[in-house]
Amino acid sequence: MKHSMEYDVAIIGGGPGGCATALALRQQGISKILVIESSRYETIRIGESIPPDTRLLLRKLGILEDFLKENHESCFGSCSCWGDDRLGYNDFLRNPYGNGWHLDRRRFNAFLAKKAMESGMELHCGTRVTDCDRITPGGFQLQLMGEDKQKQTITTRFLVDATGTRASFAQSMGARKVFVDQLICAIAFFELPPGSHFSKLTILEAVEYGWWYVAKLPNNKLAAVVASESSILKETGLKRINNWLTYLKETKYIYQELVDCCALENFSVSSASQVKAPESMVCAAPSFRLDRASGNGWLAVGDAASAFDPISSQGIYKALWDALKAAKAIASYLDADSRSLEEYESLIASRFANYLTQRNYFYQMERRWPTAPFWQRRHERTGWDSSLDDMAV
Repeated sequence: MKHSMEYDVAIIGGGPGGCATALALRQQGISKILVIESSRYETIRIGESIPPDTRLLLRKLGILEDFLKENHESCFGSCSCWGDDRLGYNDFLRNPYGNGWHLDRRRFNAFLAKKAMESGMELHCGTRVTDCDRITPGGFQLQLMGEDKQKQTITTRFLVDATGTRASFAQSMGARKVFVDQLICAIAFFELPPGSHFSKLTILEAVEYGWWYVAKLPNNKLAAVVASESSILKETGLKRINNWLTYLKETKYIYQELVDCCALENFSVSSASQVKAPESMVCAAPSFRLDRASGNGWLAVGDAASAFDPISSQGIYKALWDALKAAKAIASYLDADSRSLEEYESLIASRFANYLTQRNYFYQMERRWPTAPFWQRRHERTGWDSSLDDMAV
């Protein structure tokens, strides 16, 4: 057993929310920061779009110039078949902040972790929290375990939950997820043939059982995603790659885009055993807010505090925004101003209310399948849905 180590702030989760919070805390003059991350930034991550004004947050975090050197894929806007059979366009041509980006999420997460370490924070990869207890006069004692089963005890004056939609620490403190919706996404990645071209717009297409989108990623890859409900994915078999490809082929615009860039050249579902099928994965995409995102000596950031429908493409932006607000609240709290947590709580609640208004408006626009279960439920779920409260995310 190693000796106990003391920190001002410990952050559970080293994704965008956790590492950005560490960076923002350093800007607040807090130096003894530990980030605890269970992975080693080697696995594929989902959620790859960020809007143009993300550059404002990256600049505030002091990492914009280095981010630009990472050469992620530029995104010039979106086109969508939504509420109408025709494509509509929403480009960034007149946006004062320029273009957005489609990210290689694994590389972006590793970049944020690297910048946070360069700022002076400590990062424990391949490490998980096995136990957590309150201590007097304040703070927490955490038991950590690494991949080698080595144990370590640390203490911290303040704790940040950046565990994503699990919100594992916040829930252990009694916080409860209040759901609006719960989607499931089935994703596949395609390799673009050498010399081929694909749009720098995100392409979105509504269908009777949900919606699809496709985006070009760095390293000549495409991400294609269908979002629906768990019961519908089960009924349609969309979790199986052959069925996934069959439904993809029935889309009006997305399939044609993939054919035009030769990503699906000579590919058919019937011949899937003779060719290399794209990698597929399934992930939950809930829409919820914690009934309280902070408490005595702790707060939650990013998807641990609130999760947005993936249609918003706001997950990473939200995590960075939370981080900047959270750092100010934590610094004030450590200076004995407990009101700062109440202000942070109010900001999280207000932002979620704004998101909910926009989400509801966007789903209400699609009226082509009024009797389809997917769209009926999206139109009905405009606020908290108690039937989803017990769902595991």
